[in-house]
Amino acid sequence: MSRSVPGLSGRERPRNLAVALREAFTALNDLVIPHLVREGFSDLRPAHAAVFQYLDDTGTTVSSLAQRAHMTKQAMAELVVHLEQTGYVARTPDPTDRRAKLVLPTHRGRRVLAAAQVLVPELEGRVVALIGQDRLRQLRADLDAIQTEFAARVGD
Repeated sequence: MSRSVPGLSGRERPRNLAVALREAFTALNDLVIPHLVREGFSDLRPAHAAVFQYLDDTGTTVSSLAQRAHMTKQAMAELVVHLEQTGYVARTPDPTDRRAKLVLPTHRGRRVLAAAQVLVPELEGRVVALIGQDRLRQLRADLDAIQTEFAARVGD
């Protein structure tokens, strides 16, 4: 397995908090695609998670998906086109904006979302086994506090 944090002149690069949070997310998220492949969705790739993670069940524009995923609109559109061609999503006119289209999960896309949700209790159970229920509860509270503090300060 390759390292996701690059070295620095032959030494390990110090991990700051943001990198540690991202790497923990990546470690958990990397378990999702193999699970989905085992469930029969062998044409999905890790990049497709950027669509499914930010897709509202009532539909989402490509622009909103891109913004939520911190991607360019063009890159998100490419992912959506691939998922549309493979039957996971469909685009329909936005009833509130005739110029826009909404990306909606198809039946197959909803099956992917359901299959991914099945994995959540298993992963949380593994985290509880690792750090305990009380620490997980505190970790959630700490993450909520960090998100609240720094989301409110965007642009400060």
